[in-house]
Amino acid sequence: MTRPFTDSVFDLGQINLRLLHYFRVVAEELSFSKAAVRLNMSQPPLSLHIKELEHLLGTPLFLRTTRSVSLTPAGAALMREAGLMLDSINRSLHQVRKIGRGEIGHIQFGTVGTAAWGPLMPVLNNFGKNAPEISWTITELTPVQQIDALQLQRIDIGIWREAKIALPQGLSSKLMVRENVAVALSESHPLAVKSSVAIRELAGEDFILMPMNTSSLGSYLYSMCRQHGFLPVVKQQVNEPQTALALVANGYGITLLPESYARIRWPGVRFCALSEMLPADLYAIYQADSVTPAAARFLDLL
Repeated sequence: MTRPFTDSVFDLGQINLRLLHYFRVVAEELSFSKAAVRLNMSQPPLSLHIKELEHLLGTPLFLRTTRSVSLTPAGAALMREAGLMLDSINRSLHQVRKIGRGEIGHIQFGTVGTAAWGPLMPVLNNFGKNAPEISWTITELTPVQQIDALQLQRIDIGIWREAKIALPQGLSSKLMVRENVAVALSESHPLAVKSSVAIRELAGEDFILMPMNTSSLGSYLYSMCRQHGFLPVVKQQVNEPQTALALVANGYGITLLPESYARIRWPGVRFCALSEMLPADLYAIYQADSVTPAAARFLDLL
């Protein structure tokens, strides 16, 4: 005998998804025997589960006779609502599974400005073709800012050059793209007529570099000059490569930049290759112990 329903005794937590699934199958078949076959179980326990659901709801859901099974008005209402609930839950769980597998999601990148004109966009375009359901956004940050953002989990992946040189504990790096450094000179500079320039030929030149306290590229290029036997005379420190190139074009010095900048026509500027291969490789930096599935998918595709 079912008990009357009241809000004070109804406990939604007692009605699990399995009971609703059993009810839905019986309601679709209007036969306990056929429903039991679909559910790969015997009929007696199925009947007990339906009685349990009716007991919890305090109302009969089926009219049973020796010849037929039909839905009560309450059963018909539950059939509609249970279908909506189970379909919605199924979609949600499918979505969760896809997020866990890195098939969908969102990645927040932090990147240095020098990466945007170079190999970064082709990498992201290729990733978009392979993982179209994963969205991404980019925030321009210095390497120092990226380290803080990674540790605070405000970004998922950082991107800067020669990141393998020194990383704080807990951060890992993965090579994205290899690239070399070129020297940018004014078109009127004596060295601009050469197809390649040795680094030592730049000793005594006025250098324009990224700030060495915030830019890994600036400090890296300064140290590379030291390794080749001279201390560069840094006349200007600028945050943006285009600012450096504007100064170069007007004869205020030279600068060293990734060779991808040579793909753009900068008025008054001539790019020359360096005789020595000076790498400016681009790396993805991440926290290995907290990388998201979507970010892991990106790293796997590199």
